[in-house]
Amino acid sequence: MNRFEEKREQTINKLLTVALRLFALQGFEATSIRTIAADAGISLGLLYNYFKSKDELLDEIFKRGINDIKVTLQETHDSTGSGIEQHIRQTVKLLKEKKEFWKLLHSIRMQSVVVRQLMAEQTTFVEAHIKQDLVEAGIPFPDLEAKLLFASVDGMAHHYLLHDNYPIDDVATLLIMKYKRG
Repeated sequence: MNRFEEKREQTINKLLTVALRLFALQGFEATSIRTIAADAGISLGLLYNYFKSKDELLDEIFKRGINDIKVTLQETHDSTGSGIEQHIRQTVKLLKEKKEFWKLLHSIRMQSVVVRQLMAEQTTFVEAHIKQDLVEAGIPFPDLEAKLLFASVDGMAHHYLLHDNYPIDDVATLLIMKYKRG
C-alpha cells in the first residue's frame, strides 16, 4: 500500500470512527454530515470524496461491524470446545469491545431499510451457524432452538446496552449451562 492509499484508508477509518461515535451519542437523524466532517477535522468536500451521504457512512459502519461478527463466528468454529458456548462468549466479548457499534445497531435497526436488510442477512448467517452447533451437540429441534438461542442472545445484548449494571457474564453463563444440560 503506497502513502496515498494509506492516508486514504486512515481518513476513511477516522470518518467511520467519528460517525459511529456521533450516531451512537446523538442519534443518526440528529447528526449532520457537517458535524461529522468538523469532528473528523476535514472539510465537507473531502468527506464527500469518500462518502456520498450520511446513509453511505452508516452502511459502511454496519458492513464492517457485520464482517466482525462473521469473522468471530468463523473463529468460533475453528476453536475447540462447545460451539454454542464459544458463540455466546464471543458475542459477549464483541459487545464489550464494540459497545458504541452495538448501541447504534440496536437503536437504528428498525428505522433504516439498509440496516434491516443487513440484519436479515446477519440473522440468517448467525442462525445457520447456531443450528450447525446445535446439530453437532445433538439438541432436538435445531431449527427452532437456533431461533430461540439467537433471540436469547439478542435480548441479553439489548439489556446489556440499556442497563449499566446488567450482569451479562452471569446471564451468559446461565444460558451456556442451559445448553450443556441439553
